[in-house]
Amino acid sequence: MKTIMSEAVEGIGGVWIDLCEPDEAECREIEELYGIRVPTLEALQEIENSSRLRIHDGVLNMSAPLMTASEGERWVMAPAGFILTRDVLVTTHFAHIKAFDIVAEALKSRAEPTPAGVLVRVLEELVDRAADQLEHVSEMIASVSRTIFYTDLDARGVSRETAILRHSIIKLGRAYDRASRVRYMFLSIGRMASFVADRCKDHLDEGLSVRLQSVIHDIGSLDEFEMSLSARTQFLQDAANSLISIEQNDVVKVLTVASAVGIPPVLVVGIYGMNFHNMPELSWAWGYPMALGLCLVTTLIPYLWFKWRKWL
Repeated sequence: MKTIMSEAVEGIGGVWIDLCEPDEAECREIEELYGIRVPTLEALQEIENSSRLRIHDGVLNMSAPLMTASEGERWVMAPAGFILTRDVLVTTHFAHIKAFDIVAEALKSRAEPTPAGVLVRVLEELVDRAADQLEHVSEMIASVSRTIFYTDLDARGVSRETAILRHSIIKLGRAYDRASRVRYMFLSIGRMASFVADRCKDHLDEGLSVRLQSVIHDIGSLDEFEMSLSARTQFLQDAANSLISIEQNDVVKVLTVASAVGIPPVLVVGIYGMNFHNMPELSWAWGYPMALGLCLVTTLIPYLWFKWRKWL
């Protein structure tokens, strides 16, 4: 069988079977050995709480969306199933979950763990990785904050400044997307932990119960931390959008002032461009310099007025 199957069963005492993209033959073998039904990908993708957390004849059937890395910086949700009996823990997933590999490697050096103990260890690892993800998101947000509030953007020019702020907004969007996915994952894990603690008391000794409660408390702390990250993300997005709007307003203001300053001389030139026979200034020796001076004066007056009003 694939992934951890034959090697890991021997290595950790046969209490954990991990199936990655199992085929029909593997699923049928597990069903015949343990009398349980291995869920399909479609079943794992169900979002109803009643579909994700079920107990039948003492067998716990659970599922949760887990995060896994894909190409580039993208992280996607990969549904995973957990079937817990007194004799074995069966996990199934259709994407590589690194946390399972870490736990499997760690358990090889331990003697005969119980299925419930393996499940608690997997949940602890998943919560630890969720915390790492949120720490990475926090670093991304802090980087954007330094860019927005501590970088001399004025010295870079309007187009360069707008590009930096646009990149900051994109980075914030990615941070928010990752944080929301992490929250979706650890809240699902929290519901699993509570379900196990409530419905699986006979499988848990005092030590496992304490560890399971610790997982639940850690998830509560992660939830509060993620909410603070979401608030910071929203604040920084608003700040970046406001700065972009200010820059755009400054550009529009300059263009408006330039248009207003240019109207009077255009009017003067338009008047003296009229083809009237009786226009006294046409025969004046100083008529042309006077027209140029009038254009200059009518340009300076509105410019100085805008300057006095501090619109420039």
